[in-house]
Amino acid sequence: FDTQKDMNLVTTSLSHFLENIRAKPPRTLYFCHATRNDVILGFLGEFQRRKLLNEEFEAGLVICKRKDKYDMTKEVLDMIQGLDVPILMVSHSTRDAMSMIHDYTPKLNIDDTNRVQKAIEHYEPFINFEEVLSRTSN
Repeated sequence: FDTQKDMNLVTTSLSHFLENIRAKPPRTLYFCHATRNDVILGFLGEFQRRKLLNEEFEAGLVICKRKDKYDMTKEVLDMIQGLDVPILMVSHSTRDAMSMIHDYTPKLNIDDTNRVQKAIEHYEPFINFEEVLSRTSN
């Protein structure tokens, strides 16, 4: 995940957003304001469309709002709740939320087998296991 190119603030129309979501890499993280019901519903629709077509879709949507300001409509909130869809609602402005994710330093987790395998593939050629064993054996 490259935070520079894989994060996208949605400020366009719904039609441009839908064009964008189909053209961008499948792991793009989108940010929108809580008042953008059109974008939220478009994301839900595209998620369902790709699921029905068994297409790869690892995008996520971060819905941003300031605390006690700009609440989402109850109807859209009801649609999101209970669905297994990659949407996160945060009480931060879009700018702050994007900055927090950009500045986040990911940690390696043993349960993340994909990242563990990538780390092994990267470092293994540089490790002399015979030397490590000779220094640690009695």
